[in-house]
Amino acid sequence: MRGYSREIKGLLAKARESALLAVETYNRPTATFRSGAYIVLMCIAWTSLFHGIFRKRKVAPYYRKPGSSRFQKIDGDNRAWELTECLKQFYRDQNPSSRANVEFFVRLRNKFEHRSFPQLDSEIFGECQAFLMNFEELLCAEFGERVALKTGLVFALQFSKSLSPAQSTAMTHNSHRQFQKVKEFVDNYRSSLSQEVQSDMNLNPA
Repeated sequence: MRGYSREIKGLLAKARESALLAVETYNRPTATFRSGAYIVLMCIAWTSLFHGIFRKRKVAPYYRKPGSSRFQKIDGDNRAWELTECLKQFYRDQNPSSRANVEFFVRLRNKFEHRSFPQLDSEIFGECQAFLMNFEELLCAEFGERVALKTGLVFALQFSKSLSPAQSTAMTHNSHRQFQKVKEFVDNYRSSLSQEVQSDMNLNPA
């Protein structure tokens, strides 16, 4: 990747590696925290990609102190923009379906943080696929086809129609009420989208 600074190269390497780990984790046949782990890793991938894009555009993706040109600090390091702020700075007043997709997962990630809902995997597969496709599309648009992942997200092969003991245990440990709250969040998110966004294949290609 000639022409880019060491910092940008490092951010792109982190973005690509996080995305590949996300796909690997999702497609692992024995995974029970499939969607949760995938979402966390893809959020890291998106954040690193945005930081790389901002650095390429000579924009420092850090919070500044109010009324000052100095950056805020956390443990001695500049306080970097989190994914929500990256979306605001990158898209501004534009609201494409790719932005809605990432915003959906930022909110869903917080719900997965202390819980596991394997029942939700099939419910959000389309959005998960779009999460990856949109990432690779932006990656290639900004840095060229040479950095493409050239991979896809597919349903992991199952060796049995029945749930494994680990999967059954994971589902037992999640109350029906908690799952219904998250399922309601997913349904509300979908119904809140405009017809134009809903019909965009970048949102849910499944």
